[in-house]
Amino acid sequence: MNERLKRVLLIVGFLLVVVGIAFGIYWVFFRPTGVPIVTPPGTVVPGGTLPSAGTGGPQGATTTPGGPGGLPIQPGQVFVPTVPTGIPATPRTRVLRSTPTRSVSMASNGQIRGYNPDDGRFYRVSVDGESVPMSNQTFFNVDSVAWGNSTDKAVINYPDGSNILYDFSTDKQVTLPKHWEDFNFSPDDDRLVAKSIGNNEDNRFLVVSNPDGTNAKPIESLGSNQNKVHTSWSPNNQMVAYSFTGEPLGLDRQQIIMLGQNQENFKGLVVEGRGFIPKWAPSGQNLLYSVHNSATNYLPTLWVSGAAGDSVNANRVNLQINTWADKCTWQGEQTLICGVPTTLGQGAGLQRSMFENNPDEIWKINLQTGEKINLGQPQGGAAVKDMSVTPDGRSAIFTDQISGRLIRFDL
Repeated sequence: MNERLKRVLLIVGFLLVVVGIAFGIYWVFFRPTGVPIVTPPGTVVPGGTLPSAGTGGPQGATTTPGGPGGLPIQPGQVFVPTVPTGIPATPRTRVLRSTPTRSVSMASNGQIRGYNPDDGRFYRVSVDGESVPMSNQTFFNVDSVAWGNSTDKAVINYPDGSNILYDFSTDKQVTLPKHWEDFNFSPDDDRLVAKSIGNNEDNRFLVVSNPDGTNAKPIESLGSNQNKVHTSWSPNNQMVAYSFTGEPLGLDRQQIIMLGQNQENFKGLVVEGRGFIPKWAPSGQNLLYSVHNSATNYLPTLWVSGAAGDSVNANRVNLQINTWADKCTWQGEQTLICGVPTTLGQGAGLQRSMFENNPDEIWKINLQTGEKINLGQPQGGAAVKDMSVTPDGRSAIFTDQISGRLIRFDL
């Protein structure tokens, strides 16, 4: 074999090796995996895809339905797909405010409350898009807002840690302690729960107080676990926070401790994964949450569980929907409305920021029948944030994470 032929064969062999290595890297690290099936708008997914999961068992294990706060989905029940009716021919989407709107919340009168960072004012917006300022007061550079449930009170937090309680019905404000954080109102807004973070671990507590900060009472010592405790006052007044300080159960399971006002000994909520995000049902009897684990390629997955008293862990159901629970809202006790990303890559639960601007589809999930309906994408594309359902149940209202617009989507 002459030298020229040897040289040609060496070059060809080198190119084949390079191509093989490149393909191997693509196959291991970059090929699309874990992407949800995109279902055409109006498609109904049969409810038989909702297996129950028993407390402490592997995913897919069943429990006996019923018990206090238990969901009516029956283990092994098969649901027949039906063709949805009543889907409007007119566009479902309406932009209520095109200017940036943050910290959106539904008021008890059915109107939306939100903050415009451009002009520093809070607005009340009707379902028809009529927008009026809630106050003549301006609030520049607001970092976060905790809204009241039955009143127009709000705890407004600023980047330097300053906090004020502002009552938009009276235009009165009260300064709250700067070392308090993570505020949450009780269902009737007569109490606040917060974390009081002192300079040392011996002076860090979960506290409950009047809305103006008076009559504060420490209910749990936080110590070095301040970042493992999160406030979340349940609608039935049983729980005021939850904690990631439960018994170790391995990499893909954990126990969430539910905290009450009087150091009650509640059962720990066992969840199949990490990245726990909760959403209380209106009654407080059940809890929607999302977690991710290795079995789902670390995609966030929705679950529902009993969460009150002895029903904690009862009738846990894997909804087999890949999204985060804070993209959902309850429409009554038996129906969920959720923003579900059209695409999610492997590991999305571990690095959510990479997928926050992915457009969502709106899904309707009936927990009683197991029926899941894809209602389609909002026109122009939108990533759902802070979603609420109007009191008549006809529309969902949310902020678009991408543009900041306030959007109404008719259900």
